[in-house]
Amino acid sequence: MLQIQLGTRREADPDDALGRTVVGWWPGMDEDEAWASGRGVWKLNADRVLENDEVQIVNTEGTVLAIARITGVTKHGDRRAVEGTLMRGDARVGKPTTTAHRSRNSVGYF
Repeated sequence: MLQIQLGTRREADPDDALGRTVVGWWPGMDEDEAWASGRGVWKLNADRVLENDEVQIVNTEGTVLAIARITGVTKHGDRRAVEGTLMRGDARVGKPTTTAHRSRNSVGYF
């Protein structure tokens, strides 16, 4: 599984490759917002991403915010974004992840 951990909400770079105005996590965000915030853009290993079936977006407290089936990776300069289908309403959303995010980096491969 690929896991992406979101830090605190902040303004996105003015030239954000995905057209976002904010990134990160905030209380009350919905699954669509978590997916938009978490799917990119990161320094990802595309081959490792594609070895996984799904990506789990979590906050720093370990709560699952969104889960998506991975369908691909897109390149944005020296960074990448995960492409996928959001699995709205997955039973794991809103619960603690069963896979602790041990990496100092936002992206973890499990």
